[in-house]
Amino acid sequence: MRRALRSALGQGFAKELLARKLPFSALFAYNDISAIGSLYAFQEAGLRVPDDVSVVGFDDIQSAAYMNPPLTTVRQPLQKMGEIAARILLDRIEGRTECISEFTIEPELVVRKSTSCPRNSHDARKNRSIAP
Repeated sequence: MRRALRSALGQGFAKELLARKLPFSALFAYNDISAIGSLYAFQEAGLRVPDDVSVVGFDDIQSAAYMNPPLTTVRQPLQKMGEIAARILLDRIEGRTECISEFTIEPELVVRKSTSCPRNSHDARKNRSIAP
């Protein structure tokens, strides 16, 4: 239920973007579920992903690889993040370190078939005219 709602939100935002009738070549969604909703909205509007617009999500949920087209996404190293958090917590509890306010984690771009090189701006304007 929650996934369907978030997917619908992504679909709604993509429809709003299309309604603006401004050229764009890509959408980077705040998570994979909203990116999937955007895929549906673009396809419903007659746009081809990635030929007309590229879509990128964030999280690399399991179903992202099985979308049509498979979703390009940013994968967070969740296990590594958990290990670092546990190590910091244990070090603090045992008094080995002072408070760490931030640390850097490198995500991984997982390139699939929902992205391609951008077309020139004339083609992008022409393709956006398909939108409702």
